[in-house]
Amino acid sequence: MPIRVSNWRRIGLLFFAGAGLGLAFAPFPFRFLAFFALVPLFWVLERSRRSFLWGWIFGFFAAMFHLWWLWFLVVPVEPVTRFLLNIGVVLLFGYLGLYWGVVGVAVRRFGLWSAPFVVALLEFLKTRGQIGFPWDFLGYTMTSWPVFIQIASVGGVYLLSLWVVLVNLLIYGLLFRPRRRPYLAGLVAVFLIVAGFGLVRMRPCRHWFNVAVVQPNVSPLDKGDLNSRQRIQEDLFRLSRQAAEGKPALLIFPETATLVDITHSTEMGPMLQRLVDSLDLEIFTGTPVYDDSHRSWHNGAVLVRPRQPITQRYYKLRLVPFSEKIPYSDELPVIRKLIGTADMGNWDRGWEYTVFQSRVGLLSGLICYEAIFPDLAREFVHRGARLLVVVTNDGWFGRLPGAYQHAELAVMRTVENGVPMVRSANNGISFIVDPYGRVLKQTRLFEQTVLSGSVPQPLGPTVYRILGDRVVLFYLLALIVGIFARRRFSADLPLGRRAGYRLR
Repeated sequence: MPIRVSNWRRIGLLFFAGAGLGLAFAPFPFRFLAFFALVPLFWVLERSRRSFLWGWIFGFFAAMFHLWWLWFLVVPVEPVTRFLLNIGVVLLFGYLGLYWGVVGVAVRRFGLWSAPFVVALLEFLKTRGQIGFPWDFLGYTMTSWPVFIQIASVGGVYLLSLWVVLVNLLIYGLLFRPRRRPYLAGLVAVFLIVAGFGLVRMRPCRHWFNVAVVQPNVSPLDKGDLNSRQRIQEDLFRLSRQAAEGKPALLIFPETATLVDITHSTEMGPMLQRLVDSLDLEIFTGTPVYDDSHRSWHNGAVLVRPRQPITQRYYKLRLVPFSEKIPYSDELPVIRKLIGTADMGNWDRGWEYTVFQSRVGLLSGLICYEAIFPDLAREFVHRGARLLVVVTNDGWFGRLPGAYQHAELAVMRTVENGVPMVRSANNGISFIVDPYGRVLKQTRLFEQTVLSGSVPQPLGPTVYRILGDRVVLFYLLALIVGIFARRRFSADLPLGRRAGYRLR
């Protein structure tokens, strides 16, 4: 019997589906909604020929409900820049919606079964290029449930996203297919497999070394005049001495904590070196750095060691689009002339994957936005890093969901690579995470404090650490095999054909 569905009804369903998916991310306690949020999308796609349009509308709503806080960032910019940023946020929603439009086309062309593999492949594509924005991966909805996220050690966060879509598909089949038992059995099976793998994999962790994290809680608007700088430096040194009382092996400052380039400064640099010498303690800190050989400025990080010159440094590789760098402005300078303003950032991009040699062992730093890129963290670990240190300044988020989301996204890198992570955030959230993605200790937002604790030892190599993004080829291969199987066995393939609805 034909089913007539009005466009307004479709839009309403997709609106609430996008809202449900938005509530499945941090900081909201509704993670279970991720298992149902795609069901309305599948329902609409099976009942319409305009698959790209309805997929795009869902993606737009999902991005809007997930990233609405971007309109309220505490960024001190000129009115013209604020206007451009507000337009950019809307364009971002539309851009992210395009990926779901492609999902809609794939579902219409190949069948619902293809959705998990297509989503995983498209999420991988979101990490590519200078406008890469891998913030909204479905797998991140599971971060607060460590038992479910362990499969990321095999296939990265992409495999976790694939699993979330698969659960949605099985629930859809359970609700809207006449033969419900296979879908119920499949649903039970995929939960048991993933949870069982997590329970078997997770173990108690052994102690490695003690760490201290300084959270100075400096307002992002309070870094200009000389008096402010002196007060900030005094707080930083006072907190460092307080942290040293716990006898940590490593002390970590947040992003650009030193305010000035300590490798060239004739005041802050020597003062910090004297502090390190007196405490006999290594300090890893974010700092602006000028590179003499390339005549370039970088958002960087350095390791300050007792009685040694600063020779180990890292320059940020992944710059925040339109904040730290206008994408492709180096390759096409005309882009900056067309859309750049005086207060848009213009940092230079780094070129080396630095692995620092410290007293505690080999470590690498991820600066702010970099922690959300699976391939970048994996490359550092593949090159020998046994600890990931994240330095960031999330004060621009205020108390909005962005601060919580940014912290949770970083946690997944520990599971993927089997290494611990220590995060130092200027205004919070700072934390210590074990190699299974379990947060051991953390701070609250907007408090000046020192976080001290034990860093657990890293694990052996994970499948994702060994293969890296080559795991994506398995998802592509599975999609290709499925396409051929559907052509030959279409009638018997679950969720592989339409249910006989008249499409309009």
